[in-house]
Amino acid sequence: MSALYGSLQGNRGEATRQGTKGSGIRASVQSWDGSLIAYMELDRETEEPVIRLYTTDDSSSTSYHANEMFRGSLKEFNKMCEDYKKRKEAESYEN
Repeated sequence: MSALYGSLQGNRGEATRQGTKGSGIRASVQSWDGSLIAYMELDRETEEPVIRLYTTDDSSSTSYHANEMFRGSLKEFNKMCEDYKKRKEAESYEN
């Protein structure tokens, strides 16, 4: 089994890729307005997934001119998303 695995679905069907402990895995999704780029690799000490998320203001698939939006463990990202969701729900109850 691969250390990392990814899939992409488009008009030509699904494509899958594997990433190793050494290579990690990168995915990018572009539109005319910008890009979302995601990297996942395994921490060398803990072997837990670490992610980096970037956005760009153009359709570039590289992170050379990207805005780093997040860097940390997958657990940290999930916690951040849960906290965001709770704040948004609380705001909707206030309005």
